[in-house]
Amino acid sequence: MEQQQELLTLLNRRINAVTALIKQQDADAMIIYNQANYRYLTNFTGEEAELILTKDGDRYLLSDSRFADQIKAQAPGEMTVIMKHDHNYREISKVLQQIPAKRVLVEGEFVSAIDFQHLQELNPNSDLIMCEELVERVRNIKDDLEIAALRKAIAISMESFNGILPMIKPGESERAIGAKLDYLFKVNGGDGPSFETIIASGERSAWAHGVASDKKLRLGELIVIDFGSFYNGYAADITRTVALGEVDQELKKIYDIVHEAQRRGIAAAKVGNTGADVDRAARDYINEQGYGQYFGHGIGHGIGLEIHELCQPALPFRKQALVNKMVHTVEPGIYLPGKGGVRIEDDVLINNDQPEVLSTLPKDELLSL
Repeated sequence: MEQQQELLTLLNRRINAVTALIKQQDADAMIIYNQANYRYLTNFTGEEAELILTKDGDRYLLSDSRFADQIKAQAPGEMTVIMKHDHNYREISKVLQQIPAKRVLVEGEFVSAIDFQHLQELNPNSDLIMCEELVERVRNIKDDLEIAALRKAIAISMESFNGILPMIKPGESERAIGAKLDYLFKVNGGDGPSFETIIASGERSAWAHGVASDKKLRLGELIVIDFGSFYNGYAADITRTVALGEVDQELKKIYDIVHEAQRRGIAAAKVGNTGADVDRAARDYINEQGYGQYFGHGIGHGIGLEIHELCQPALPFRKQALVNKMVHTVEPGIYLPGKGGVRIEDDVLINNDQPEVLSTLPKDELLSL
Protein backbone atom coordinates (compact mmCIF):
# COMPACT_ATOMS: atom_id res chain seq x y z
CA MET A 1 0.00 0.00 0.00
CA GLU A 2 2.85 2.38 0.88
CA GLN A 3 4.60 1.66 -2.43
CA GLN A 4 1.34 2.29 -4.30
CA GLN A 5 0.93 5.64 -2.59
CA GLU A 6 4.55 6.57 -3.38
CA LEU A 7 3.98 5.73 -7.04
CA LEU A 8 0.76 7.75 -7.14
CA THR A 9 2.54 10.74 -5.60
CA LEU A 10 5.21 10.55 -8.31
CA LEU A 11 2.60 10.19 -11.06
CA ASN A 12 0.74 13.23 -9.79
CA ARG A 13 3.95 15.29 -9.85
CA ARG A 14 4.58 14.20 -13.43
CA ILE A 15 0.99 14.98 -14.44
CA ASN A 16 1.18 18.42 -12.84
CA ALA A 17 4.43 19.21 -14.66
CA VAL A 18 2.99 18.18 -18.04
CA THR A 19 -0.32 19.99 -17.54
CA ALA A 20 1.66 23.14 -16.77
CA LEU A 21 3.23 22.84 -20.22
CA ILE A 22 -0.19 22.23 -21.80
CA LYS A 23 -1.44 25.45 -20.20
CA GLN A 24 1.63 27.30 -21.46
CA GLN A 25 0.53 26.33 -24.97
CA ASP A 26 -2.94 27.73 -24.19
CA ALA A 27 -4.38 24.28 -24.91
CA ASP A 28 -7.23 22.35 -23.35
CA ALA A 29 -5.80 18.85 -23.77
CA MET A 30 -3.08 16.74 -25.33
CA ILE A 31 -3.28 13.43 -27.23
CA ILE A 32 -0.34 11.18 -26.30
CA TYR A 33 0.60 8.26 -28.54
CA ASN A 34 4.18 7.52 -27.47
CA GLN A 35 4.23 4.39 -25.30
CA ALA A 36 7.03 5.74 -23.12
CA ASN A 37 5.05 8.93 -22.51
CA TYR A 38 1.75 7.33 -21.56
CA ARG A 39 3.62 4.85 -19.39
CA TYR A 40 5.34 7.78 -17.66
CA LEU A 41 1.96 9.35 -16.84
CA THR A 42 -0.04 6.22 -15.96
CA ASN A 43 2.40 3.39 -15.13
CA PHE A 44 0.57 1.22 -17.70
CA THR A 45 3.15 -0.76 -19.70
CA GLY A 46 0.97 -2.18 -22.48
CA GLU A 47 1.84 -1.51 -26.09
CA GLU A 48 -1.63 -0.62 -27.39
CA ALA A 49 -3.03 2.62 -25.98
CA GLU A 50 -3.44 6.36 -26.32
CA LEU A 51 -3.75 8.85 -23.49
CA ILE A 52 -5.67 12.11 -23.49
CA LEU A 53 -4.50 14.45 -20.74
CA THR A 54 -6.49 17.63 -20.06
CA LYS A 55 -5.08 20.89 -18.77
CA ASP A 56 -6.83 20.13 -15.45
CA GLY A 57 -5.03 16.79 -15.08
CA ASP A 58 -7.91 14.51 -16.09
CA ARG A 59 -6.69 11.36 -17.82
CA TYR A 60 -8.51 9.29 -20.43
CA LEU A 61 -6.69 6.07 -21.32
CA LEU A 62 -7.91 4.34 -24.49
CA SER A 63 -6.92 0.70 -24.89
CA ASP A 64 -8.71 -2.58 -25.54
CA SER A 65 -10.00 -5.60 -23.66
CA ARG A 66 -6.70 -7.46 -23.87
CA PHE A 67 -5.25 -5.00 -21.37
CA ALA A 68 -8.22 -4.38 -19.06
CA ASP A 69 -6.87 -6.37 -16.10
CA GLN A 70 -3.33 -5.11 -16.66
CA ILE A 71 -4.50 -1.50 -16.49
CA LYS A 72 -6.36 -2.18 -13.23
CA ALA A 73 -3.25 -3.76 -11.73
CA GLN A 74 -0.71 -1.20 -12.91
CA ALA A 75 -2.35 2.22 -13.17
CA PRO A 76 -3.27 3.88 -9.84
CA GLY A 77 -5.27 7.05 -9.30
CA GLU A 78 -8.35 8.52 -10.89
CA MET A 79 -8.47 7.85 -14.61
CA THR A 80 -11.19 7.14 -17.15
CA VAL A 81 -10.40 3.91 -18.98
CA ILE A 82 -12.05 3.38 -22.36
CA MET A 83 -12.05 0.02 -24.13
CA LYS A 84 -11.89 0.80 -27.85
CA HIS A 85 -14.30 -0.82 -30.31
CA ASP A 86 -13.61 1.42 -33.29
CA HIS A 87 -10.71 3.17 -35.04
CA ASN A 88 -8.41 5.13 -32.74
CA TYR A 89 -9.30 8.48 -34.26
CA ARG A 90 -13.03 7.87 -33.80
CA GLU A 91 -12.66 6.85 -30.16
CA ILE A 92 -10.34 9.79 -29.49
CA SER A 93 -12.81 12.15 -31.14
CA LYS A 94 -15.60 10.99 -28.83
CA VAL A 95 -13.49 11.96 -25.81
CA LEU A 96 -12.50 15.33 -27.28
CA GLN A 97 -16.14 16.17 -27.89
CA GLN A 98 -17.10 15.00 -24.42
CA ILE A 99 -14.51 17.18 -22.63
CA PRO A 100 -15.02 19.43 -24.76
CA ALA A 101 -11.62 20.54 -26.05
CA LYS A 102 -11.21 23.53 -28.38
CA ARG A 103 -7.43 23.60 -28.69
CA VAL A 104 -5.72 20.20 -28.62
CA LEU A 105 -2.03 19.32 -28.79
CA VAL A 106 -1.12 16.19 -30.76
CA GLU A 107 2.21 14.35 -30.55
CA GLY A 108 3.40 15.05 -34.06
CA GLU A 109 6.17 12.43 -34.09
CA PHE A 110 3.80 9.57 -33.28
CA VAL A 111 0.53 10.18 -35.11
CA SER A 112 0.22 9.12 -38.74
CA ALA A 113 -0.71 11.70 -41.37
CA ILE A 114 -3.92 9.85 -42.21
CA ASP A 115 -5.02 9.62 -38.55
CA PHE A 116 -4.35 13.31 -38.06
CA GLN A 117 -6.43 14.08 -41.13
CA HIS A 118 -9.30 11.97 -39.80
CA LEU A 119 -9.10 13.73 -36.42
CA GLN A 120 -9.39 17.09 -38.16
CA GLU A 121 -12.39 15.94 -40.19
CA LEU A 122 -14.18 14.56 -37.11
CA ASN A 123 -13.42 17.58 -34.92
CA PRO A 124 -14.13 20.66 -37.07
CA ASN A 125 -14.71 22.79 -33.98
CA SER A 126 -11.35 21.92 -32.43
CA ASP A 127 -7.99 23.39 -33.31
CA LEU A 128 -5.54 20.48 -33.51
CA ILE A 129 -1.92 21.58 -33.04
CA MET A 130 1.09 19.39 -33.72
CA CYS A 131 3.55 19.52 -30.82
CA GLU A 132 7.00 18.04 -30.49
CA GLU A 133 8.58 16.41 -27.41
CA LEU A 134 6.44 18.04 -24.75
CA VAL A 135 6.19 15.18 -22.24
CA GLU A 136 9.86 14.49 -22.93
CA ARG A 137 10.75 17.91 -21.49
CA VAL A 138 9.52 16.64 -18.13
CA ARG A 139 10.99 13.16 -18.59
CA ASN A 140 14.48 14.61 -19.12
CA ILE A 141 14.80 15.17 -15.36
CA LYS A 142 14.54 11.87 -13.54
CA ASP A 143 12.77 11.39 -10.22
CA ASP A 144 14.11 9.13 -7.49
CA LEU A 145 12.15 6.10 -8.67
CA GLU A 146 13.56 6.47 -12.16
CA ILE A 147 17.14 6.88 -10.97
CA ALA A 148 16.79 3.74 -8.84
CA ALA A 149 15.54 1.81 -11.89
CA LEU A 150 18.42 3.11 -14.02
CA ARG A 151 20.95 2.11 -11.35
CA LYS A 152 19.49 -1.40 -11.32
CA ALA A 153 19.50 -1.64 -15.14
CA ILE A 154 23.14 -0.59 -15.18
CA ALA A 155 24.10 -3.04 -12.40
CA ILE A 156 22.43 -5.90 -14.30
CA SER A 157 24.21 -4.87 -17.49
CA MET A 158 27.62 -4.79 -15.82
CA GLU A 159 27.12 -8.18 -14.15
CA SER A 160 26.10 -9.65 -17.50
CA PHE A 161 29.13 -8.15 -19.27
CA ASN A 162 31.46 -9.78 -16.76
CA GLY A 163 29.66 -13.05 -17.45
CA ILE A 164 30.64 -13.09 -21.15
CA LEU A 165 34.33 -12.24 -20.74
CA PRO A 166 35.37 -15.94 -20.56
CA MET A 167 33.82 -16.39 -24.04
CA ILE A 168 36.19 -13.87 -25.62
CA LYS A 169 38.70 -16.21 -27.19
CA PRO A 170 39.86 -17.14 -30.70
CA GLY A 171 37.22 -18.92 -32.77
CA GLU A 172 34.19 -17.71 -30.81
CA SER A 173 31.62 -15.87 -32.92
CA GLU A 174 30.37 -12.36 -32.26
CA ARG A 175 26.82 -13.66 -32.53
CA ALA A 176 27.32 -16.28 -29.82
CA ILE A 177 28.77 -13.72 -27.43
CA GLY A 178 25.91 -11.32 -28.14
CA ALA A 179 23.33 -14.05 -27.60
CA LYS A 180 24.88 -15.02 -24.27
CA LEU A 181 24.93 -11.40 -23.16
CA ASP A 182 21.26 -10.94 -24.06
CA TYR A 183 20.45 -14.17 -22.19
CA LEU A 184 22.33 -13.04 -19.08
CA PHE A 185 20.37 -9.79 -18.95
CA LYS A 186 17.23 -11.77 -18.14
CA VAL A 187 18.99 -14.33 -15.95
CA ASN A 188 20.35 -11.48 -13.85
CA GLY A 189 16.94 -9.86 -13.39
CA GLY A 190 16.59 -7.54 -16.36
CA ASP A 191 13.87 -7.28 -19.01
CA GLY A 192 16.17 -8.05 -21.94
CA PRO A 193 18.39 -5.92 -24.18
CA SER A 194 17.56 -2.23 -24.44
CA PHE A 195 18.83 -2.21 -28.06
CA GLU A 196 20.43 -4.64 -30.49
CA THR A 197 23.69 -5.65 -28.85
CA ILE A 198 26.82 -4.57 -30.69
CA ILE A 199 29.77 -6.99 -30.82
CA ALA A 200 32.24 -5.72 -33.43
CA SER A 201 35.70 -7.25 -33.70
CA GLY A 202 38.78 -6.67 -35.83
CA GLU A 203 38.10 -4.41 -38.80
CA ARG A 204 34.42 -4.40 -37.83
CA SER A 205 35.29 -2.58 -34.59
CA ALA A 206 35.62 0.51 -36.81
CA TRP A 207 31.88 0.16 -37.56
CA ALA A 208 30.24 2.39 -34.96
CA HIS A 209 27.08 0.25 -35.04
CA GLY A 210 28.50 -3.15 -35.96
CA VAL A 211 25.82 -5.43 -34.52
CA ALA A 212 26.92 -8.99 -33.75
CA SER A 213 27.66 -11.07 -36.85
CA ASP A 214 28.87 -14.59 -37.62
CA LYS A 215 32.48 -13.36 -37.71
CA LYS A 216 34.79 -15.30 -35.42
CA LEU A 217 37.27 -13.62 -33.11
CA ARG A 218 40.98 -13.69 -33.88
CA LEU A 219 44.09 -12.92 -31.85
CA GLY A 220 45.36 -9.37 -32.19
CA GLU A 221 41.91 -7.80 -32.55
CA LEU A 222 39.98 -5.14 -30.69
CA ILE A 223 36.37 -5.96 -29.79
CA VAL A 224 33.85 -3.15 -29.23
CA ILE A 225 30.96 -4.32 -27.02
CA ASP A 226 28.02 -1.90 -26.78
CA PHE A 227 25.27 -3.28 -24.58
CA GLY A 228 22.56 -2.56 -22.05
CA SER A 229 19.59 -4.14 -20.33
CA PHE A 230 16.15 -2.79 -19.62
CA TYR A 231 14.96 -2.94 -16.02
CA ASN A 232 11.36 -2.01 -15.20
CA GLY A 233 11.29 -0.17 -18.51
CA TYR A 234 14.51 1.84 -18.01
CA ALA A 235 17.49 1.44 -20.31
CA ALA A 236 21.20 1.10 -19.61
CA ASP A 237 23.74 1.87 -22.35
CA ILE A 238 27.43 1.00 -21.84
CA THR A 239 30.36 0.36 -24.18
CA ARG A 240 33.69 -1.26 -23.46
CA THR A 241 36.50 -2.06 -25.89
CA VAL A 242 38.71 -5.04 -25.11
CA ALA A 243 41.66 -6.70 -26.84
CA LEU A 244 42.13 -10.34 -27.70
CA GLY A 245 45.83 -10.84 -27.05
CA GLU A 246 48.38 -8.25 -28.16
CA VAL A 247 47.15 -5.58 -30.57
CA ASP A 248 48.84 -3.06 -32.85
CA GLN A 249 50.51 -0.09 -31.10
CA GLU A 250 48.28 2.43 -32.85
CA LEU A 251 45.19 0.63 -31.54
CA LYS A 252 46.60 0.87 -28.01
CA LYS A 253 47.30 4.54 -28.65
CA ILE A 254 43.77 5.38 -29.77
CA TYR A 255 42.39 3.51 -26.75
CA ASP A 256 44.32 5.82 -24.43
CA ILE A 257 43.20 8.88 -26.41
CA VAL A 258 39.53 7.88 -26.23
CA HIS A 259 39.86 7.14 -22.52
CA GLU A 260 41.30 10.59 -21.81
CA ALA A 261 38.73 12.25 -24.08
CA GLN A 262 35.94 10.54 -22.18
CA ARG A 263 37.43 11.62 -18.84
CA ARG A 264 37.40 15.22 -20.05
CA GLY A 265 33.86 14.91 -21.37
CA ILE A 266 32.57 13.50 -18.09
CA ALA A 267 34.30 16.28 -16.14
CA ALA A 268 32.38 18.81 -18.26
CA ALA A 269 29.02 17.16 -17.52
CA LYS A 270 27.97 19.57 -14.80
CA VAL A 271 25.07 21.89 -14.11
CA GLY A 272 25.01 24.94 -16.37
CA ASN A 273 27.06 23.42 -19.18
CA THR A 274 25.39 22.22 -22.35
CA GLY A 275 25.79 18.98 -24.22
CA ALA A 276 27.94 20.97 -26.65
CA ASP A 277 30.34 21.75 -23.80
CA VAL A 278 30.61 18.03 -23.01
CA ASP A 279 31.17 17.27 -26.69
CA ARG A 280 33.77 20.00 -27.08
CA ALA A 281 35.77 18.86 -24.05
CA ALA A 282 36.16 15.38 -25.53
CA ARG A 283 36.36 16.28 -29.21
CA ASP A 284 38.99 19.00 -28.80
CA TYR A 285 41.35 16.47 -27.20
CA ILE A 286 40.81 13.94 -29.99
CA ASN A 287 41.43 16.71 -32.54
CA GLU A 288 44.64 17.73 -30.76
CA GLN A 289 45.88 14.16 -31.01
CA GLY A 290 45.29 14.15 -34.76
CA TYR A 291 42.30 11.81 -34.91
CA GLY A 292 39.41 14.27 -35.17
CA GLN A 293 38.34 13.02 -38.60
CA TYR A 294 37.78 9.55 -37.12
CA PHE A 295 35.26 10.68 -34.47
CA GLY A 296 32.14 11.28 -36.51
CA HIS A 297 29.22 10.95 -34.09
CA GLY A 298 27.93 12.98 -31.16
CA ILE A 299 29.25 12.65 -27.63
CA GLY A 300 26.10 11.23 -26.11
CA HIS A 301 22.35 11.20 -25.51
CA GLY A 302 19.90 10.93 -22.67
CA ILE A 303 18.67 7.58 -21.40
CA GLY A 304 15.52 6.61 -19.52
CA LEU A 305 12.33 4.92 -20.69
CA GLU A 306 13.85 5.13 -24.16
CA ILE A 307 17.40 4.24 -25.11
CA HIS A 308 17.85 7.48 -27.05
CA GLU A 309 16.52 10.58 -25.34
CA LEU A 310 17.67 14.18 -25.77
CA CYS A 311 18.63 13.52 -29.36
CA GLN A 312 15.65 14.61 -31.44
CA PRO A 313 15.50 17.91 -33.35
CA ALA A 314 13.29 19.57 -30.74
CA LEU A 315 15.50 18.56 -27.82
CA PRO A 316 19.05 17.99 -29.07
CA PHE A 317 21.59 17.08 -26.41
CA ARG A 318 24.06 19.65 -27.76
CA LYS A 319 21.72 22.57 -27.02
CA GLN A 320 20.39 21.43 -23.67
CA ALA A 321 21.60 23.11 -20.50
CA LEU A 322 22.38 20.34 -18.04
CA VAL A 323 20.44 20.29 -14.78
CA ASN A 324 20.49 18.00 -11.77
CA LYS A 325 19.03 14.51 -12.21
CA MET A 326 19.51 14.35 -15.96
CA VAL A 327 21.12 11.05 -16.99
CA HIS A 328 23.04 10.81 -20.25
CA THR A 329 25.84 8.91 -21.93
CA VAL A 330 29.37 10.09 -22.66
CA GLU A 331 30.75 7.99 -25.51
CA PRO A 332 33.68 9.27 -27.58
CA GLY A 333 35.22 6.97 -30.16
CA ILE A 334 37.92 6.72 -32.80
CA TYR A 335 37.29 4.47 -35.79
CA LEU A 336 40.13 3.69 -38.22
CA PRO A 337 38.67 2.20 -41.43
CA GLY A 338 40.06 -1.22 -42.26
CA LYS A 339 42.03 -1.38 -39.02
CA GLY A 340 39.85 -1.13 -35.93
CA GLY A 341 38.08 1.19 -33.57
CA VAL A 342 37.58 2.12 -29.94
CA ARG A 343 34.54 3.44 -28.08
CA ILE A 344 34.15 3.86 -24.33
CA GLU A 345 30.69 4.76 -23.03
CA ASP A 346 29.29 5.35 -19.57
CA ASP A 347 26.01 6.53 -18.09
CA VAL A 348 26.36 9.77 -16.13
CA LEU A 349 24.04 11.37 -13.58
CA ILE A 350 24.21 15.17 -13.39
CA ASN A 351 24.96 16.18 -9.81
CA ASN A 352 25.95 19.84 -9.50
CA ASP A 353 29.68 20.06 -10.28
CA GLN A 354 30.33 16.40 -9.48
CA PRO A 355 28.95 14.17 -12.26
CA GLU A 356 28.31 10.64 -11.00
CA VAL A 357 29.38 7.84 -13.32
CA LEU A 358 26.76 5.15 -12.77
CA SER A 359 28.50 2.47 -14.87
CA THR A 360 31.72 1.50 -13.12
CA LEU A 361 33.27 -1.29 -15.21
CA PRO A 362 37.08 -0.92 -15.36
CA LYS A 363 38.42 1.09 -18.30
CA ASP A 364 41.65 2.81 -17.21
CA GLU A 365 43.71 0.34 -19.23
CA LEU A 366 42.89 -1.65 -22.32
CA LEU A 367 41.70 -5.03 -21.06
CA SER A 368 43.58 -7.80 -22.86
CA LEU A 369 41.99 -11.26 -22.73
